[in-house]
Amino acid sequence: METYTLPAQAAQLKPHPRCVALGIFDGLHAGHRHVILAANKGMPDGVSRTVYTFQSGTVTTKEEQRRLCTAEQQQELLSTMGVDELLEVDFAAVRDLTPEQFVEEVLHRQLGAVQVSCGYNYRFGKNGSGDAAALTALCEKYGIAVQVVEPVLISGQTACSSAVRKALSEGDMDTVRRLQSRAYCLRLPVTEGQHLGHRLGMPTINQTIPADLACPRYGVYASCVEVEGQVLPAVTNIGVRPTVGSDTPLAETWIQGFDGDLYGTTPAVYPLVFLREEQRFDSLEALHKQVEQDAATARDLFTPPEQTEIRAILFDFDSTLRGGPSFFNGVNEWVAYYFPTLSAEEKAARRKEIFRYHNYLCSSGSAFTYEMLVQHFLEEWGCDADLAAATRRFYDGFCDGCPLDEGVIPALAELRRRGYRLGIITNGFSYPQNRKLDSMELRPYMDVAMVSEDEGVHKPDPLLFHRAAARLGVPVECCAFVGDNPQADVQGALGAGMHPIHKVESHTADHLIHTLWQTDTPVIRQIVELLDLFPEIK
Repeated sequence: METYTLPAQAAQLKPHPRCVALGIFDGLHAGHRHVILAANKGMPDGVSRTVYTFQSGTVTTKEEQRRLCTAEQQQELLSTMGVDELLEVDFAAVRDLTPEQFVEEVLHRQLGAVQVSCGYNYRFGKNGSGDAAALTALCEKYGIAVQVVEPVLISGQTACSSAVRKALSEGDMDTVRRLQSRAYCLRLPVTEGQHLGHRLGMPTINQTIPADLACPRYGVYASCVEVEGQVLPAVTNIGVRPTVGSDTPLAETWIQGFDGDLYGTTPAVYPLVFLREEQRFDSLEALHKQVEQDAATARDLFTPPEQTEIRAILFDFDSTLRGGPSFFNGVNEWVAYYFPTLSAEEKAARRKEIFRYHNYLCSSGSAFTYEMLVQHFLEEWGCDADLAAATRRFYDGFCDGCPLDEGVIPALAELRRRGYRLGIITNGFSYPQNRKLDSMELRPYMDVAMVSEDEGVHKPDPLLFHRAAARLGVPVECCAFVGDNPQADVQGALGAGMHPIHKVESHTADHLIHTLWQTDTPVIRQIVELLDLFPEIK
């Protein structure tokens, strides 16, 4: 993904057509993701997928403008969505443009937009005088298609930045996680502190919270830290440390069971549960005593109760939540796009060739990518299409054509209503898996959604399961995992300490595939059957 700062780098913009997502994408929650996805669908090759937003701290039409993730996190998330360009604009350069001028000078002349998307509440032009309806009318003159995205509701609440900021300001990390479909994370450099933790016998790491980053409610949190291949319980104080003083807001974290040197690194710290307000202590001894009490509370968060109860349900994705002929549909669209003049019989023959080659690659035992498959057939059939564009089109064809199994969404909504935290852990490549999750509108029902390539670890590695449980704030022993693969899902969940549930297509529960692993693993054929296994949490 290329990033441009405008207007300083305006001359460097390449002159090609663009589909443009418009908005202040400061958190990339489910609402933002739907706007970006809408801009990226159905475009021909050669059209850039572009996000047009404003530089942090330059927007003066909003009372609260601190971003919900760092610039680095924003770029990582946009890359997983297949965005080609990120345009970060100094708001002062465009704030006095009328709606008509913005459409003509920016969208039409500067960007060469052929399609734009925006949220239902989008405002633009001087003093915010233009709305989504005005954008649609003005763009029609230049042949620019406009897609206005309706609000995304999560448990009856609109997924929007103001709602996330409100939850952060209240220390309501459950709501923050739910609205963003991911846990709030402080991935910031560890800086030199006052070494107070060493004096207390509890060494801590310090992370300075940037001035433009929305800060959670000041206070002490039970948290978890992902560091050096481990997921460890922790206690994090966010604020200005009233006992010893601090000039700027800090996140100071004591990691239980870790004493390594993390200076200069950027560990992932997840504040999970607000424990108490910041307070001033009369002595370091009193502070030490309170920190020990906080640590005990944090440990309880990761310690299963004597009578284990399921509080979170996680899912595999492919062949568990989704089904149907998505790969066939994708191949069909790909052949039709690049070879439109072929007869129906010739297209069918080429589809069969792709399926045969795909099966060969899958059974060869060696690592392969879909880019390899696409390159093979572009060369085989003499097509000079750009490899990157053709690969992405191949992905998009079966990603956007993925059907969910019948009854999945109502079942997920009911499980969430019953009080369960929900998540997805899927193996696979970053872009297609994330694209499918967005296209199938699954994120609004998930508290976390994790793709193995993004995490750098794959099922059945226990670390991936442990990360998911920790980000949900639930002991791993209190999680169920639903999947179709006996090794990656069933054995993976067992090895991590979760309770597996095997989703199968047609064979019976006494089939050899079950007796090879664990005979008492529950078996379901449809996700809706989970409603019989998991009653409402009291």
